[in-house]
Amino acid sequence: MRKLLANESLAISAGQALSVIAPVAQTLQITQGRVWVTVSGQGDDYWLSAGQFLHVAADSQIVIEAHKGNSVVQVQQLSGRLPAVSARAGFSKTLMPNGAAAGC
Repeated sequence: MRKLLANESLAISAGQALSVIAPVAQTLQITQGRVWVTVSGQGDDYWLSAGQFLHVAADSQIVIEAHKGNSVVQVQQLSGRLPAVSARAGFSKTLMPNGAAAGC
């Protein structure tokens, strides 16, 4: 199982699955496509599409699978520390040059 690197971009082909470990608390930002994510110790799996993200705790074992098309996941290190077994999903907001949130 390989470790995720901060500021790494993961290109995942349709149907491909990656098994990785987050050595530190990180955010997985979906920039293209749709993925299915499983985090060890979590009761739920996550379906995430472009514009969504998932925060994972340090030492999390993660499986990411692209769904139906190629996907890109951007990895970013979190500055804070999450509880040992924790994951939180959400949506990111794209801001326009004037600071307003872009509509969908």
